[in-house]
Amino acid sequence: MSKQNLVLLHGALGSSRSFDDLTNYLSSNYNLIIPDFKWHGCRSNEGHGFIMKDLVDDLEAIFQNQNIQSANVFGFSMGGYVALSLALKKPELFKKIMTLGTKLDWNPQQAENESKMLNAEKIQEKVPQFAKHLQALHAENWIHLCAQTGQMMKELGNRPLLTKDNIATIELKIRFGLGDQDNMVSLEETTAFYKALQHGELQVFPNCPHPIEKVNSQMIADSIEQFLG
Repeated sequence: MSKQNLVLLHGALGSSRSFDDLTNYLSSNYNLIIPDFKWHGCRSNEGHGFIMKDLVDDLEAIFQNQNIQSANVFGFSMGGYVALSLALKKPELFKKIMTLGTKLDWNPQQAENESKMLNAEKIQEKVPQFAKHLQALHAENWIHLCAQTGQMMKELGNRPLLTKDNIATIELKIRFGLGDQDNMVSLEETTAFYKALQHGELQVFPNCPHPIEKVNSQMIADSIEQFLG
């Protein structure tokens, strides 16, 4: 019996390496597909800027290039937003979608606040270990990536791709996961979007912060396996 495809999608400023720990728990049961989004990780380059729609188009191209007809997806943070946005346009590409720590409710003020946290100079000054981590993922392009991600967030704040109205049109089974210690995504916004879904589930994980590198990978893997059946 062939394994199911499971696509893992990383978050903002992340890469396929963000899932190194999680793959230890999933690789035996699934055919894992773990791409880097364009401008990230092994596809890192300065190039031009990008907005969320560019990442959605990139995911569609990844599915096409790898001949993925239909797949289950786990999207962390931004990765979940990208998957859901593509599901609005091409639901036939997906079986089930699970997200973790995905910010769904965007407005200009929230986007402005989030983008201010991506100042590369301040990151180097105040959290040098995080700066080294980003450099390890994206080489010297990490500074440019911070700036472009901030611009993407501002664009998303002005023109969000997902709303409670349009997400209600998705007929797929979707599970929104959220850590109880997530300081970037609120339970209120996640619950509001969950209630708009036709076939939605909501799961809150205990003792779970936002960064994927700090979560209990076995706990998340168990949830993914239970959700996918």
